Amino acid sequence: MDPKTLFWTGALALMAGVVGVSIAGILRRRRGDLAGHRRAMLSACALVGLFLLAYLLKVFFLGHEHVAKWSPRDRLVLRIHEVFIAVMLSAGAVAGSRAWRLRRTRNATLDPFDPPAPHTVARWHRRAGWAAVLAAAGGWLTALLLLIGMLQRVGSP
Repeated sequence: MDPKTLFWTGALALMAGVVGVSIAGILRRRRGDLAGHRRAMLSACALVGLFLLAYLLKVFFLGHEHVAKWSPRDRLVLRIHEVFIAVMLSAGAVAGSRAWRLRRTRNATLDPFDPPAPHTVARWHRRAGWAAVLAAAGGWLTALLLLIGMLQRVGSP
């Protein structure tokens, strides 16, 4: 397996970790475990940051892929993948900024003496968080399709 394909195989596993940890965070929130929810979402964010750093190192040492040699189908899947990733990053940033605004409210502390969160902030946090998780899942699926295409190109003469 060539180094780029090996990198993307690891990246796919990392993306699966992002999706898995995010889903665990959602389940923790549903059970009322706010600290566990926060840890899981910060872990997912750290995994995304780790990927971004690894990607910069990959481009520096191994260069970019030769997308011009890809089939039109694979290029379309790449563009869809890039949209999913952009949505994941944007929605994750919105969810994170809203979480920051929620941190001293009753929604986050469960302390009845703390002020309730503005309904719009809580709603934006929840909706943006869901959008980020769904986009991450779509990004994982399209990354899988891209990796399959890469493996086929490596194996073909």
